[in-house]
Amino acid sequence: MILAANVSVYLKTTETCNLNCKHCFTSGTNGKKIFFSPKKTISFFERLKQECGWIKSIRYMFHGGEPLLAPMEDLYEAYHGLKNIFPETQFSLQTNLAYHLTPERRNFIKEVFLTEGFGTSWDYDIRFTSESQKELWENNVKTLIRDGHYITMIVSITKNLIEEKEPIEIIEYAKGLGFQNILFERITSDGNAKTNESILPSNQKQDEWLHRMFNQSLEYKTYEYIGNMLMSELARAYVNHEHTANRCRMCEQSLITINADGTIGGCPNTAPSEHWGHIEWPVLQSLKAEKRIKAIACESLDRPEECYKCEAFEYCNSDCNKLPWDKETNYCSAPKKIWQQMIRDNDIPSYKKLIVGAKGDGPHGI
Repeated sequence: MILAANVSVYLKTTETCNLNCKHCFTSGTNGKKIFFSPKKTISFFERLKQECGWIKSIRYMFHGGEPLLAPMEDLYEAYHGLKNIFPETQFSLQTNLAYHLTPERRNFIKEVFLTEGFGTSWDYDIRFTSESQKELWENNVKTLIRDGHYITMIVSITKNLIEEKEPIEIIEYAKGLGFQNILFERITSDGNAKTNESILPSNQKQDEWLHRMFNQSLEYKTYEYIGNMLMSELARAYVNHEHTANRCRMCEQSLITINADGTIGGCPNTAPSEHWGHIEWPVLQSLKAEKRIKAIACESLDRPEECYKCEAFEYCNSDCNKLPWDKETNYCSAPKKIWQQMIRDNDIPSYKKLIVGAKGDGPHGI
């Protein structure tokens, strides 16, 4: 099958942003100053349904750059044009909320994302350029939570973060703002991160920090007041033998990213530079592109030999293929210490408590 029955779409409304974070895979303010075409986007998905009638559900994630920089009328046109094409449709959003929350934006967020929830980013020392900008973000978060939204705080794991903060500090901060979920993301070397590699932690240090997060989550019973998407993914893998999210090794078959210029790729981190199709081409020309088929094969089959000898392989599934091993130490990118503890202790009742509910089942927790 050239495309899964349940599809996730990163719909990039623009390539640029009002922020310029060092880790951003879409290059921040350096991204192209363009907006998407809602009409061409709707047409593509209408044709996709005709060609791929087996698709049961689709989840659109408005993305960027900063997606809400796009004209509001274009966002509404896309929403109304896409919502009834497939049998089951969901909408989500990843936004920085570091802007004035106008009544128009607030109403759009409420109309489109109130049911399913959305994510907003907070990053230690690389996101906000001033205290007032951070306060603006915090106030916007509190306003939208009062509006009844289900929001995930998305945190990129940087070198400074793991050197200067304990996991529980970040989790408690998110709790204090009222977030229902928190998602910790590892950084790939794309976009701005290519020229800011000093922000990347070593795999070993990152592994040790995540291991502390696992134990602190159990010790402080953080699952009682906030869902931790990353810990949930790991728990589901061990308890249910499910390879979800970053461990599925099927992203290129079940996920597509539409860049604002209409080009199509798979993983959103690499889609700006490694695209294989276009929304104006015949649908099957894009889906059967040689570059895409190669990406699917590499993701599924290209794994380090060491993985097959590892005790955690059946749960880890070689983790995300976009995250490299450290060359000097040959240390893998997976949270191996957590896997080792799970296997050793086999405390399934405790691990089950880390698994979040249905609203945490979206790609990357949003």
